[in-house]
Amino acid sequence: MPFQRLKRTSALELESCDIDHFRETERYAGASSIPLSTGTTAIVRARLGLPALTLSLVKTFPRVIRGYQLTNAAAIVVPMDQVTSARINGQAIGHSVLILKGHSDCLVYEPEGRLVAVIYFRPAKKGPWTELTDGYHLLNPASDELVSLRRVIATALDTAANDPGLLADPIARALIEQSVLSTMEAAVRADTNGAPARSATAAYRRIVADMEEVIQHDPTVLHKATELAQQTGVSVRTLQNATQAICGMSPHRYAQMLRLWAVRQQFRTGSAGLSVKACAMSHGFWHMGDFAATYKAAFGELPSQTLHRAMRGG
Repeated sequence: MPFQRLKRTSALELESCDIDHFRETERYAGASSIPLSTGTTAIVRARLGLPALTLSLVKTFPRVIRGYQLTNAAAIVVPMDQVTSARINGQAIGHSVLILKGHSDCLVYEPEGRLVAVIYFRPAKKGPWTELTDGYHLLNPASDELVSLRRVIATALDTAANDPGLLADPIARALIEQSVLSTMEAAVRADTNGAPARSATAAYRRIVADMEEVIQHDPTVLHKATELAQQTGVSVRTLQNATQAICGMSPHRYAQMLRLWAVRQQFRTGSAGLSVKACAMSHGFWHMGDFAATYKAAFGELPSQTLHRAMRGG
């Protein structure tokens, strides 16, 4: 379903935002996206609110996603295009429908932008949802089931964009919601194994999580790969294999991205007394010239520009 067919109405939210604002909206799921491409990234999202669920269509961007914390909730991510390069905890997603329920310790690597639908809701304490434990699940429905799920999603969004008056009728809203839920449940029933997806790279995810803890424990320290490996209790080669499998990059690059985003988040508070140098050094960047160049390559602007805009309330 292309975004060209959608428009903002009383029933459908349609927005285009930059990565900073997009990251702020992800907080409800306890997730955060780190872009892999340089410069400013524009994200497009359509959102339809129904009584018991929220249905979104998102045009994503090359990124790494860390999360999720869905307390008493679930999110169903349905691929709406043919991109198959994404991985979760090192496991290929392909054309699978991704189910996230409760606390999911996972890292999603998306080297390409995708078009996905996300259904966010609180699962009923009956039916197939009771068979799903907390965590992430990869569902592989038959092609006709995936087509049906995509079709009902597209029809709901298209109706909200082109016949918003229908959504003002509570009965119609309930029927649309039930259509989405029943189609989704049919797909889950066809391929529920009752346990989170597991991968041969599960140990690699734990290594990456341990590395993240080391980095976050004292962000002022710029660790070498040998130091990170030593503190996570593995060899340098194993650490490199783990970050490449899970994050699609080297330990050095991943650590640098985490620290760059931590600095940017601090800039964006716009707090009085903040300075570029103090923020940079508090996250392990001591050479201001190299830091400015690295920051600009990542975000398309100098660190001083980000800080000044935040202080002006932009």
